[in-house]
Amino acid sequence: MAHTTIRRTTVVALAATTLLVGVTACSDTDAADPAVELTVTGDPAFEGPNGADTSDKTPDELAREQALAKVNDFYAVLGRVEADPGASTDSISGVAGDPVLAGRVGDITLRRSQGITSAGAIAVVTSTVSDMGVPVDKDGEPLTEPAWVHVRACTDISGWTTSYPDGTSAMKPDRGRFESTAITVRNPAWPDSNGWRVTSQTVEKVPSCDQ
Repeated sequence: MAHTTIRRTTVVALAATTLLVGVTACSDTDAADPAVELTVTGDPAFEGPNGADTSDKTPDELAREQALAKVNDFYAVLGRVEADPGASTDSISGVAGDPVLAGRVGDITLRRSQGITSAGAIAVVTSTVSDMGVPVDKDGEPLTEPAWVHVRACTDISGWTTSYPDGTSAMKPDRGRFESTAITVRNPAWPDSNGWRVTSQTVEKVPSCDQ
């Protein structure tokens, strides 16, 4: 009988270099704001395991890299769908799970019906893994049980704009400049790297990212 250990790593220091990403705000304050185009500068910590030598990496390291890569995929897919009113929302199911999946599809469908378009970019100033639960056996080998990773990001949204068909702004006047975003990425098929999906995302306004 296998012995299961849920390994929790708290406050994993994995600060990102500045990335430009498209993000859909999923919070009480800005729930209706759309995503924008994703542009990612290269950083091996965010490129995931595909094509990389993972033989010397622990389950924690693999889960961290895979989850962060999925977060980038999530932003990229949302950015592409938001930028093209004719793009199918089906691709979102490859990067998000409910309730985020249902929420994002619903928001995009609503904004399209209103003719809202987006432009610009949101800059991710910092990004860290704050906590994680990775199932391993007594020898530290990954078990085929659900895993999760919590990601904390601080973003600069000043370069992101949304507009109605007549050109007037669709942004809330009190949106501020910086947001702290908490994201949960879950993998019910761990250790399969293809199982990761963003399942929660909450946003709060902050005065700066230097906190």
